[in-house]
Amino acid sequence: MRCDGQEDGADRQQAPPGSPGLVRSVRTPHPDDVASHEVGAGPARAHCLAGDTPVLLADGRTAPIGELSAGEEVFGTRDGRFVVTRVRAHWKTSRPAYRVTLGDGTQVVAGGDHRFLTDEGWRHVTPGRSDDADERPFLVKGARLVGTGRFAAPPAHVRDYRDGYLWGVVRGGLPGDPDVLARAREFSAGDVPRDRDLVEWPTAPGDGWSKGFLAGLFDSRGSSTGGELVVSSSDSAVFEAAALALTRLAVPHAVEVRGLRVVGGLAGRLRFLHLVEPAIRRGNAVEGMAVPVTSQLAVVAVESLGVTRTLYDITTGTGDFVANGLVSHNCPAPPATPPASPASPARVQPSGRESPTPRTSEFFTRE
Repeated sequence: MRCDGQEDGADRQQAPPGSPGLVRSVRTPHPDDVASHEVGAGPARAHCLAGDTPVLLADGRTAPIGELSAGEEVFGTRDGRFVVTRVRAHWKTSRPAYRVTLGDGTQVVAGGDHRFLTDEGWRHVTPGRSDDADERPFLVKGARLVGTGRFAAPPAHVRDYRDGYLWGVVRGGLPGDPDVLARAREFSAGDVPRDRDLVEWPTAPGDGWSKGFLAGLFDSRGSSTGGELVVSSSDSAVFEAAALALTRLAVPHAVEVRGLRVVGGLAGRLRFLHLVEPAIRRGNAVEGMAVPVTSQLAVVAVESLGVTRTLYDITTGTGDFVANGLVSHNCPAPPATPPASPASPARVQPSGRESPTPRTSEFFTRE
């Protein structure tokens, strides 16, 4: 097992007690003493996800769980609301894989021991027995998972997207944000065009152009206040183009005096941000928001894929994270800490919950 950016150097005999099957464990010289681990064929740390499962980052974007590193910030939950937490460890293992399918089309591939949060508490993917030999709770058809549901795939920065972004950010009034300016310069391959250079609107803009245009316009004229996303423009042509682009991409929205407001709750706002991918980070559209519960996230099927796959998991300060829009239990930290040594400082235990207790539906917002 490798720790991201670090060399292997852990002594097998110093593996955390209570972690059978742990192959290697390496700490980073990080203030929070984060680490990465690889698990062998033993029973420990088996609750993991496919490497391409998108995880919600603290800046509002997503990244595949297989590419995360210890020390990164992601969203977890506390008392039924989304909060920022840090990845304290990254895990990798091989396990039989199962596909969980929900009513809205959300799918995740996970190990049978992995746990998701439902409106009735944590549930494993498949049946089995817990440490005390009791039958553990598991997902059944109709169980309602907690979260927003599947994330939209980010756009490819192809020519149409780049052209649309320049139209949106320039016609919206190019702001001074360094990330926006850097993207505009990159997409223009030199001098950023001016208003007078962008007069003839495209006659048949496609999805790529529309995503870029909305991203650019949101970077220049968008707002994220109180969890609401609003795009505005005093230019009637720009305003109409934005409304048409939202309609073309099937983004629910309301036309108001202040501008075009993205509707559909947190799920709708995240879909917009992921679909168009503005340059400015919008984690404030998520932080502090209530975790929704909806009948659309009811389990339709849990199917064995009939293969063993490489799976990944993380340990976080809150004890959970958001995987493809679903609140997912983290891979708990080892139950004990080996003695400290000069080369291996004592582990700093997270201040948040390592293993969240089952939460009742009173914490959640039903949609």
